[in-house]
Amino acid sequence: MQSRTNAGRRMRNTVVLALIVAGLWAGVAFTRGAAHADDSGPTGPVAHFSRAVELIRG
Repeated sequence: MQSRTNAGRRMRNTVVLALIVAGLWAGVAFTRGAAHADDSGPTGPVAHFSRAVELIRG
């Protein structure tokens, strides 16, 4: 019975690790796409703040 328990634990750990990696990859892809949506706009860590100010001002 011990081998079945260890196999199940390894499988669960593998699935959890795959989900974490997939989530990180999707998050990085999403933020890169959002950060470079408009090449004419400012870039950098505060670029989205200037866009938010533009939306508020109208």
